[in-house]
Amino acid sequence: MTTNIVESINSVLRFARMLPVVHLIDEITNLLLYWFSQRRDLAMKCHSTLCPDLGEKKLRKRLDAASRMNVVKINDVEYNVMDGDLNGLVHLQNRSCTCRKFDLEQLPCKHAIAVCRHLKLNPYSLASSYYTRPTWAAAYAESIYPVPPEGTWVIPENLNNVKILPPLSKVMPGRCKSQRIASKGEASSEKKMLKLMHSLGDAGGMKVRQVKGHARHTEQLNKSLGMTF
Repeated sequence: MTTNIVESINSVLRFARMLPVVHLIDEITNLLLYWFSQRRDLAMKCHSTLCPDLGEKKLRKRLDAASRMNVVKINDVEYNVMDGDLNGLVHLQNRSCTCRKFDLEQLPCKHAIAVCRHLKLNPYSLASSYYTRPTWAAAYAESIYPVPPEGTWVIPENLNNVKILPPLSKVMPGRCKSQRIASKGEASSEKKMLKLMHSLGDAGGMKVRQVKGHARHTEQLNKSLGMTF
């Protein structure tokens, strides 16, 4: 997941990465400034208990599913929930369920919500504080300021004489990748092409094959002429 996050940032900065490092830092600063400002405004306009996308939508879908489940009390903290497919054993004190969604997401699963309905408890009270609107607003409460002009910088004397050298790096041959590598579970480009051919039908598939064949022919012609880009 960490690699995908880094690759997503690289995809956003795929054009800015070609700039000198100072301008690249300016682009990153402006991007973060925009993101923080936009999300801060969304958090201020939010009136729901949980974040709209991450918490509220999931919980509302599970509220509908929980209305059709039967709850059997085992003891004061454990309840067996039967949903006709995958039953769940809910432990309210530990905030866990055998379906593992409650444990991993820290958001009540449909079995835990069914127990809340049975006990007349508010399911929102079992959600982690990370899903709440105040936590969302606090994450973007700080402001990001642009870097002032270099002429206004106040540099301490002990740092002014330090010469910083670039890190040692090995430049790999070939072009730099501009698109992130699809992780397991994501459709590859070849699968997307086959899906496109299937959706377009015979005529559309023939066009796609013609485009791929033209690109392959052009690449072979360039190699034979000794042309590289």
